[in-house]
Amino acid sequence: MKILIIGNGFIAKSIIQRLETEGHQLLIFSRSSYKEIHSRQVLGDIFLFEDFLKTLHWQPQVIINTAWITSQAVYRNDPSNRKYAQFTSDLARFLVNTDVEHYIVLGTCSEYGLQSGPSTAGLTKLSPNDLYSQEKVKAFKSSQKFLQGSKVRMTWARIFQPYGPQQDANRLIPYLVRSLRNGEKIQLSDTTSIHDWITSSDIASAISWLIENEVPTEVDVGTTIGYSNVEVLRHLEDLLSNTTQWAQYSFNFSGINKVSIAGKESPLFKLGWRPKYNLNAGLEHILKSSQ
Repeated sequence: MKILIIGNGFIAKSIIQRLETEGHQLLIFSRSSYKEIHSRQVLGDIFLFEDFLKTLHWQPQVIINTAWITSQAVYRNDPSNRKYAQFTSDLARFLVNTDVEHYIVLGTCSEYGLQSGPSTAGLTKLSPNDLYSQEKVKAFKSSQKFLQGSKVRMTWARIFQPYGPQQDANRLIPYLVRSLRNGEKIQLSDTTSIHDWITSSDIASAISWLIENEVPTEVDVGTTIGYSNVEVLRHLEDLLSNTTQWAQYSFNFSGINKVSIAGKESPLFKLGWRPKYNLNAGLEHILKSSQ
């Protein structure tokens, strides 16, 4: 199958590797290239929309849009979120008159906002509370409107808490691994919220599954099991054979009490997809890859 992938961040790389292994013909469009990607890569800027549209001459059957701002320090309220949302919906509008069969966009669990229990695609109300998630919701609704009734199938995959090889070093798990290995003091600003941690490898598995199976427009990509940041730290300590010394850590036990977990009734799980890794196995996998 001919698949155009927009972006090459750490999640996209796992998707690319998975789809390459499965024998799909891929074209990668991004601002940078990587030698470990074997498929054809085209350098460009999605915000130069007319230039980007030239890639559609390749006549992909599936488009996977992974592009969005993700820099840890700024992504939640960076104004460029609006540009990514506009691109996502502009592309959806353009695809109506093409032969593209399936448009897959990586959404985020942040679209659900503050929840007190698990979230289920199509049932849980979207309540975004920062610019990043607000623009994701805006892009989802406008893209859905443009493609409704067309021959293009759209899937909006809300990714829960991702981690994996080559993730931004400022994200929680790379930070914890680095600090534990170097014997540095760890600071956790949120110890009460519960997150659904899922490996980039399992996200890639889910995307592959979406390509091959009929699913509703909205899906959740998670594990349905949640852990606090402290529990993640304890798992890493066990795997790294670190002795727990709480004096090394600075915790804010107030937190925000957020629950961000994919519901067991979410469409992917009801239809039969399952992740490969639990938290311990996933952490062990990335520790080996970072040695």
